[in-house]
Amino acid sequence: MKKIELMLKNIGITSQESRTYMALLTLGEAQTGQICSQSGIASSNIYKILEKLVSKGLVSFRFRNNTKIFMPAPSESLNELFREKQQTLEKQRKTVQDELIRFKKKKLGHPQSEYKYYEGFTGIKSMWYEINGKLTPKSTERVYGAKKHAYQRLVAFYDEHHALRNKLKVRGKILFPMEDKPLEKKRKNKNTETGFAELNNETEWGVVDDMVYMQYYTQKIPKAFLIKDKVIADTFRQVYEQVWSQRIKHYK
Repeated sequence: MKKIELMLKNIGITSQESRTYMALLTLGEAQTGQICSQSGIASSNIYKILEKLVSKGLVSFRFRNNTKIFMPAPSESLNELFREKQQTLEKQRKTVQDELIRFKKKKLGHPQSEYKYYEGFTGIKSMWYEINGKLTPKSTERVYGAKKHAYQRLVAFYDEHHALRNKLKVRGKILFPMEDKPLEKKRKNKNTETGFAELNNETEWGVVDDMVYMQYYTQKIPKAFLIKDKVIADTFRQVYEQVWSQRIKHYK
C-alpha cells in the first residue's frame, strides 16, 4: 500500500486520496461512511477528498434513494494521469534546456570547452575517430611527433587516417624525428608538408581546427587527451608555427 501511495504521489495524488481510491477499489461502490471505515479517514475530510478524486477522473458517483454512491474509475484511468505527468515533465525538461542554453550564450558569449580523456589503444583510436569526423577541406592538421619507437605501434592506423585526410583534401604539417628522414624521403603527398627535428619526447600532440590532442602509448596504459577550445587551440597553433619555422625542411 505504501509503495502504491509513493508512486501515486508522483502524479499529484496525496496520501489520503490514495487511501480513498484504494478503499473504493476494494469496496467497488460505497457511501461515505463505508469509505471512511475502509480507509481510516475522518468523515469531516472525506467529501473534499472525493471531490478532488472526481475532478481527477478517478472517482464517479450516482444517486440511489437520494444518497450519493461513489464508485472508482477503472485502474486504467491512472494511465492517463501518468501520461499527462510525463508530457508535463517533458515540456519542463525542454523549457529548462532551452533556458540554460540561452543563459550560457548570454553569460559566456562563446561555446563551452570540451575536455575528454581516453585510455588504451581502443580509447586512442576512438579519439581519432572523433577527430576524423570533424575534418573538412578547410582543416589543417599540425602534428608534433615523437621519437620513432613512440608511435610505431599505430603506424597502420595512422595510414588509414592520412588516407581519409587526403580524400578530404585536408592539409597536413607533420614534424618527424630526424631518424625518420630516410623513410619519409620515399613518400610523397601533395597535401602534406613534412619537417624534421631532434625529438626525444614520448608524447605526441597536434592541433586540428579548434581541437588539441595529446597522446602517448609507450607506457603500460596508453593515454590520450582531447581538448576542444578555440583559445587553447590558437595558442598551441602559434607555438607549433614557431617550432615549425625552425625545422629542417624536406619537401612540400
